[in-house]
Amino acid sequence: MAIIVLESSSLRAAVLPELGAGVADLSLRRDGDWWPLLRRAHPRPSHFNQLACYLLAPWSNRIEAGVFEFAGRPVRLTPNWPDGTAIHGEVCSASWQVEQRGPTSAVLRVRSEPGPGRWPWAYECRVRYEVAGERFLSRLELTNLDTSPMPAGLGYHPFFARVLRSTADRAHIRLANGGRFPAEGMLPTGPAREDEHSRALASGVSADDLNLDDVFLGSPEGAEIRWPASGTVLRFGSCEGAGFSVVYAPRGPAGAPPFFCLEPVSMLNNGFNLMARGWSGTGVRRLAPGESMSLAWTFGVDQAGAGR
Repeated sequence: MAIIVLESSSLRAAVLPELGAGVADLSLRRDGDWWPLLRRAHPRPSHFNQLACYLLAPWSNRIEAGVFEFAGRPVRLTPNWPDGTAIHGEVCSASWQVEQRGPTSAVLRVRSEPGPGRWPWAYECRVRYEVAGERFLSRLELTNLDTSPMPAGLGYHPFFARVLRSTADRAHIRLANGGRFPAEGMLPTGPAREDEHSRALASGVSADDLNLDDVFLGSPEGAEIRWPASGTVLRFGSCEGAGFSVVYAPRGPAGAPPFFCLEPVSMLNNGFNLMARGWSGTGVRRLAPGESMSLAWTFGVDQAGAGR
């Protein structure tokens, strides 16, 4: 499988055009070695959920039963998750074309046409990745190529490493937010409200103390992930276009996996159906023919700031 490697003085990103233009590795240079900020992908990944980070479009997260209605038009997508939902869009499994490529940046593109069980509108996505010193920058853009309006949403799905350079690490998350959406089966059932989880994230909490697969109101811009034992802090910069933050930090009988997720997304889980039911503030965009929307995700890494 083809791979694009982007490298700055401090960051290295590996992108797989043939698997959703997803990120297979995003690592930080320290003392001559590369340490994965995100979990590294399976050596021969064949599914988007084996990646370090993947792209979400033309919707993010779950659509209940893969079914919704928009402007009087019924839509039925093929469910692709064990819970019977259509999850994470289509582009995460698509093969993308490389438009531009340099030592520190790349632009990739994919076009999609309607088909049985697929998104019934034609569209195009572009993504730009760049590493610059200790900064990572990306922008995902979606354009409606069809002749009728379509609903739309975008997102990034990164898997952060719980341990960086030291096995003593206990990664901490700080995320300002406007509350957590109550949900059943990760599908929101009511408006966001403050609770113990939203308060813990706002003040800062160890990822090991969380057991979440939830969406929170507000962009993750300004969020921090700290690895205290490794003396490293990652700070989210611009997340232009993101109105929600998804936190996936599971803990089961065997304990927590070696990763957790903090996802910038533009729309609420099941937003298409919630909008059809009269909810406001779902983040769903109505894209006219030829219209585009975009989502940015940037962060910087400070290797001397975790204790501050």
